[in-house]
Amino acid sequence: MAKSHNPSMMRKIRRELKEGKDPEVLLSKVKSISDSYYLSLSLFLIIPHLDPKSKSCKTAVTLASNEIDKVQQPWRRIELLGSISKLLKSLPQNQTREKSYSIILEKLSSEKKSKIKDFLINYSKNFPESFLDDLLLISSNLESSEFETGKAIIRHWANIKANNSLIESLQNFSLEPKTKLLGYLHLQIAKSHKNSDSSILSNALGFADTQELFMYLVRVCSSVSDIEIFEEHIINFTTEEKTAVLLSLTSRADRKNFKEKAKELYSKAEENYSQLKDSEYKLKLRKKLDLTLSRLEGIELSNPIKKVKDLENIPDKGNHTLALYNTYGGNWNHPHFKSIFKASNLCAAFDLDLALINFPQISSEKLVKEIKKEMRLPNEGYTKLLLDKNRVQFFEKEIDETWSGSIIATTANPDIAKSSLPKGRLCMVMGLGPKGLPKSFVSKAAYHFELTGSNVAFETGTAMGAISSHLGMID
Repeated sequence: MAKSHNPSMMRKIRRELKEGKDPEVLLSKVKSISDSYYLSLSLFLIIPHLDPKSKSCKTAVTLASNEIDKVQQPWRRIELLGSISKLLKSLPQNQTREKSYSIILEKLSSEKKSKIKDFLINYSKNFPESFLDDLLLISSNLESSEFETGKAIIRHWANIKANNSLIESLQNFSLEPKTKLLGYLHLQIAKSHKNSDSSILSNALGFADTQELFMYLVRVCSSVSDIEIFEEHIINFTTEEKTAVLLSLTSRADRKNFKEKAKELYSKAEENYSQLKDSEYKLKLRKKLDLTLSRLEGIELSNPIKKVKDLENIPDKGNHTLALYNTYGGNWNHPHFKSIFKASNLCAAFDLDLALINFPQISSEKLVKEIKKEMRLPNEGYTKLLLDKNRVQFFEKEIDETWSGSIIATTANPDIAKSSLPKGRLCMVMGLGPKGLPKSFVSKAAYHFELTGSNVAFETGTAMGAISSHLGMID
């Protein structure tokens, strides 16, 4: 009974606040909650309704802060801090709100780096603009996770259209993550159409000292002016280095549909190639040049990519369903198209239908076109074939089980009571993106499936292949 009592008390307090009940009265009630997690969260529900200058408000803030420390499990403390940040997000800006955010960051500083990483990736989106620099400072101290966490903060910056440039804060990062994050910031600015200024990219190029960093920055070029900055930067490169970069720029220009610029870059790459002495590396560059030219001109490769199955060879309906639940933020991007491309191939191979949940809106025609472009396919691929057979369906949140089959949440931490799978048509749902499946979805699902038998979490592509193979073997 105790487990259900505490959350129900918190929900009751939330209801009564909405009904206009006196927060001072509710403050005395909340102290009956025995679980520090729900006690702290309930206090943060009440605090915004109190007079910031009152003694009761100051007492409530102190108590709420102390109760956070009493939550023993690290993952639960991080979840609590995240829940508090989400709660604060919906409240009007005032002194108490700002102080509460500061408390979250203070508590976060004492956690292990792996937990801080999880928090920044999942919850930095709940912070106001005034805390972006603080979040980036924390991110800069996370060895091996600076880039991943920094990207999450920059995405949030772009979504809220903050005025803070972030450039100064990014200087706190070590060389490699700083270079890549400046490039990522430039990309987000280009996507949001804030301006077409290439100065941030130029700044990033000034720090790039490895081929890997140069290749990453090539991938964030978003305009012809971006590419021209690259051309200026590589003037003093060796002929070999210059040829390799020009080839990468050619591919990027082609992908962005800058056709004339792509041809110009290719010509420069050929010119530099002709100056090279014979070597094994020159032979490798020749292959890259030929491949690049074939893409530019639509020339068939000597070893063409295998065609997809003929339409009539794909059944009208799959035996089961593979479902991707999108947790990537923002609009359509390369990871979306790449994942659907992979999933479509797997569905065609293992006779599965494909359910796409929580994806941004897109027409079937544009989806097929973008996948073909992003994956550089010689044809329209399996996605088109599946769509034509009505074997791909989009869902906002709720999946139609009459089409998909029984919903099964795939998770590395299944509820044993939900581990027995039903008979008949199955729909296995996996999370797409760093967050995995939302906890609410996993909790709501009547069935759970853990692939390995040993609670080992897989990378997205690996999990997708393994789940599809497993479904393909079920009658």
